[in-house]
Amino acid sequence: MSYYATVLILLLFAEIVMGSCDTKLECSLLGDLLEMAMKHKSPDKGCQCLSRTRIPAFQSMLTQPQTPGDKGVIKFDKIVTNIQNGYNPTTGIFTTPVAGVYQFSYTVMTQAGKYLVVYISHNNIKQQTTWLKGSSHETGTVNIILNLKKGDQVAVKSQGNFTIHSDSNNLYSSFSGYLIAQ
Repeated sequence: MSYYATVLILLLFAEIVMGSCDTKLECSLLGDLLEMAMKHKSPDKGCQCLSRTRIPAFQSMLTQPQTPGDKGVIKFDKIVTNIQNGYNPTTGIFTTPVAGVYQFSYTVMTQAGKYLVVYISHNNIKQQTTWLKGSSHETGTVNIILNLKKGDQVAVKSQGNFTIHSDSNNLYSSFSGYLIAQ
């Protein structure tokens, strides 16, 4: 039987179930049926969909000011999320556990009235830079999409001897990333 015929039968079955069960059970069964219908099958019939616990994703925050030095990695030390443990707060580096297309974002804040130049690095190659200077604290954000191989490394680095501002009460600076597609 073809894949689409199976989906149609599952949807018909869902319609029959909907008229015979309580609302909570109906929603659960329909959700399960739709999830089954939406999964893509590979030639060996294995599911290629990643479960929520297998999608590499991280969110990290900076809890105190940091001056990493020229080309130094900013070590965002507070982990909010780290699915697949790709981000290492000790080194400040995200190492790709699964090849694919990833979205990364960082936000940084200057010390009051000071310059700040930081960039996102992919395998030690500068990708995109933020340059800030103002009369008070200034923030800058970068978003980037990268096609990565397993084991590639992504980090946020300082371009010069600048201080990135943050504190434990007001987490102004952060770094995050997640897999978009394999």
